[in-house]
Amino acid sequence: MKHYMPTRILTGTGILQKHKKVFPELGKRCYIITSKSSGRLSGALDDLTAVLNEYSIGYDIYDRISQNPTVVSCIEAGKNANSFKADFIVGVGGGSVLDASKTAAVVAANPELTEELIYKQAWENKPVPLILIGTTAGTGSEVTYVSVMTNKDGIKKSIHNDDLYAVYTFGDPSYTISMPEHVRISTAIDALAHLLESYFNNSSSDLSRAFSLQGVRILYPKLQLLAKHQELNEEDRETVYNASILGGLAINITGTVFCHTLGYYFTEHYHLLHGFACALFTNELLDYEYNNHRDYCDAFFDVLQIDRSEMKELISSLLPETEIHLTEEEIQALLPRYTNNNSVKNTYGTMSVNDIEEILRRL
Repeated sequence: MKHYMPTRILTGTGILQKHKKVFPELGKRCYIITSKSSGRLSGALDDLTAVLNEYSIGYDIYDRISQNPTVVSCIEAGKNANSFKADFIVGVGGGSVLDASKTAAVVAANPELTEELIYKQAWENKPVPLILIGTTAGTGSEVTYVSVMTNKDGIKKSIHNDDLYAVYTFGDPSYTISMPEHVRISTAIDALAHLLESYFNNSSSDLSRAFSLQGVRILYPKLQLLAKHQELNEEDRETVYNASILGGLAINITGTVFCHTLGYYFTEHYHLLHGFACALFTNELLDYEYNNHRDYCDAFFDVLQIDRSEMKELISSLLPETEIHLTEEEIQALLPRYTNNNSVKNTYGTMSVNDIEEILRRL
């Protein structure tokens, strides 16, 4: 069993103000990385700049991170932070911003890095210290050592490195109030995907399964509320955020399985939100495990006292209507991408590219 997660996790309403003293500990110049809207709409950016002003910490803002961030934007943000002579970086936003901030922190300390060198993880200097402030509840990026970026060919590709851990992460559930309903559902179902993909994973351990089981246990009733289009109260939002963190801790140990790697294509080409794209295949995962490893699958649902068919129906009800039907030509063109793919190999059992081919045909 392996587990390494050095990030200090701080969550709860008003958490930034309660632990504001950590900011001057990291230096006098801060580079903030965010998107055009989420940091501001959530209130997180205002809370952050108020703290920085209180301690006379100089700051500059890069707000050009988009969904599915490009390597180019990560490099630009990192070089800007280097030019600003930032002592530390703060990423404020959802998973895209948090992932981009990790790579930008590396580039800030190694401004000569190119896309090729980033993916080779060929850097000499440790990244500048990083703080992450989440404004969505689903990705779990706050606590992982993973940065997912879109490369020059338009393909989502990740790097995994212990250097990518944040020093601190702040999770205030009040920052998630401003999310539109479809984003709230997509991020919540992404958290469920992480929890399930970690459990049904060849790298799962007693610890990762504990994270997964508890995460699903507390998240499932909130997904039922979302399926009924009910508003989440403060306690509900905190629960969903905590489930997202548990999902991040789980996949930090195991990684994800085929659902995520297949989902990337549908984000790239059909512009589905990441959570929805991954969840297109969550029921396929549950069916695969039920058909091939029934005892293991049944044990999961028995412990949680959740009916498998009920969960499948819930997942389907949360997905948006889509008109996605791959042609045989598209499927054959995609298959090399999943041959000897680590996420496919991670799937509990012995999943092959032939299984992936059949899954894609059933879309």
